[in-house]
Amino acid sequence: MRAAAEALVAGERFSVWDLDKAGPDDFPELREIRRTGSPALRNAARALLFALGGPEALGEYDLALFRRLIRSKIDGEVPVAMRGCEFWYAIPATDQAAVLDAFGLSDPEPVTMALGTEIWNQHYLGAGHQRCARVYVSPALDGWTLVFGEPSEDQHPAGITEESSWSTDPREHYQAMVANEKVRRDVVRDRCVALSDRFGAAHHYYRSHGDSMTSWCIAENGALVRLYANAAPEESVGELAAENGYLLPHEDTPLPEGWSDDIPHTENPLDWQREWVRRYRRLKAELELPDHCDADTIAEALSVHPGEIGPHTRVEGHGVIALTGCGREYGHPRTLLTGLTYTPAPEPPSLLDEDRT
Repeated sequence: MRAAAEALVAGERFSVWDLDKAGPDDFPELREIRRTGSPALRNAARALLFALGGPEALGEYDLALFRRLIRSKIDGEVPVAMRGCEFWYAIPATDQAAVLDAFGLSDPEPVTMALGTEIWNQHYLGAGHQRCARVYVSPALDGWTLVFGEPSEDQHPAGITEESSWSTDPREHYQAMVANEKVRRDVVRDRCVALSDRFGAAHHYYRSHGDSMTSWCIAENGALVRLYANAAPEESVGELAAENGYLLPHEDTPLPEGWSDDIPHTENPLDWQREWVRRYRRLKAELELPDHCDADTIAEALSVHPGEIGPHTRVEGHGVIALTGCGREYGHPRTLLTGLTYTPAPEPPSLLDEDRT
């Protein structure tokens, strides 16, 4: 583990994937580095202990130091917009204990919003129960508590088939994937309805950052108000005033027939794509065609969008990381923290977006 600590100090590329063979047997060596190493190595060893075993692996002294540092940073922390949220629940409540209970969460550990964001952004790294062991619960933001993650039973519902069991035939593989997505939509719907019966309302938002998939589910007072997923628009339930004036994600923009047929193809395919984007934007503006809405649009209109929080956001309490049933059984997922501050990366320019003409 000394080599891992030295790699961190040297700034080498390193992630939890590089710790796949490490475990509790390595704690004594890391704690020895904490006692005798240089300041930089001691800090690296602390990060590795947290990565392998969560807060409890730090030891009594380091855990007390960690908690004291978090308490000092929580006071006066200014919210920073989150990036890469992908999916979350929004609950109109400031009673964090009640929210934790409703999601079946335990062992809450206070964190700053910055640290909670950093931990959540690594939830998809690693194997096994990495994705379902821990949840980040925000402080109350303008009266809404945001929950990033799901109860264990929602991650492993009946009816889900493991990808390893799917057929290699492309058609059957796709059908199995679609069937799993249907099960997960039903789980989200039922969870929102149950939460709304307890808190008066519950929202779930999803927007993939890998493709165009998006969905939202709104429930109030124990009843489903709105369910929409562009993967299955035929299953939609209800309508929202917040959708007025927008096209739904699955709806085509009503552009003139053949509007892009005469765009020339060149040796560089990006030339065609950039011209397509430019012409699309120009026609859309000239014809005053509506934008498409997505989960971000609806969340910002109805509750609190994590990507839009900032100094203007009213904050009550503090955030926590908490364990799900899987976390209680298998322990904290591995999370290699690079620091206790979080600054979102600037939006990268699109290859198709050299200019806005």
